Amino acid sequence: MTVAQRLVRLYPRAFRDRWGADLAADVGACGARSWPNLLVSAADVWLHPAVWPARSEAQRQARVTAMAVIVTGLGWFAVHLTVEDARGLPRVLDACAVVVVAGLVLVAPRPAVATLTALGRRLLRGLAGPAVLCGLVVAVVHTTDGSFAPPFRLTLLLCWWGAWGLAVIQVARAFAGVGPVPAVPPRRFRVGVRVMAAAAAAIGATQSVAAVVSAAPVSAVLGLCLLATPLVLRAPETAA
Repeated sequence: MTVAQRLVRLYPRAFRDRWGADLAADVGACGARSWPNLLVSAADVWLHPAVWPARSEAQRQARVTAMAVIVTGLGWFAVHLTVEDARGLPRVLDACAVVVVAGLVLVAPRPAVATLTALGRRLLRGLAGPAVLCGLVVAVVHTTDGSFAPPFRLTLLLCWWGAWGLAVIQVARAFAGVGPVPAVPPRRFRVGVRVMAAAAAAIGATQSVAAVVSAAPVSAVLGLCLLATPLVLRAPETAA
């Protein structure tokens, strides 16, 4: 496999299927001087799933919805880990979670019964592992006196929050791969995406405050990334 082909593989599959051969030819013709631009372009495409080639508007919406769930869900859990002991900030995150759910209600399609059944099966399969892991953690905590050595306590925390993070990913995958669904009305979908992007920015602001309060500037990077969510999370109608 040539360097050009390896670089083209950095793009999403939908892009490679449509323009992969042309991209590889362009990279091969321009040589190494085109590699930095190609890397930047691939990152930009991944950040804007609304512009990916798609068979229908509903497919583009499903990709944006999956990205919104991943960003807001994993962002919420990651920030919750850092502000769990901070006064007042967990309540702010709880309010952000409510906003995220409201956004999901707006962007969710109204599929047929057969599609809902398929979605339910995918969710059951995808969430079985995280549910078992959470159940084991709960069982360990409630069958002991709760006094754990620091390494074991850290392992329990990682298992608990890791299971929830995996659940977020599985939900996003289930919605993205459930099959044909009707497109959501553009105005409602656009509002829902903006609501979820605003929630992600609020989560990022919470992390930024926590970084200042706890004098942990490294953790502010996560907050800054989430604050930038409204710049990259767009509905298909407003994509560049």
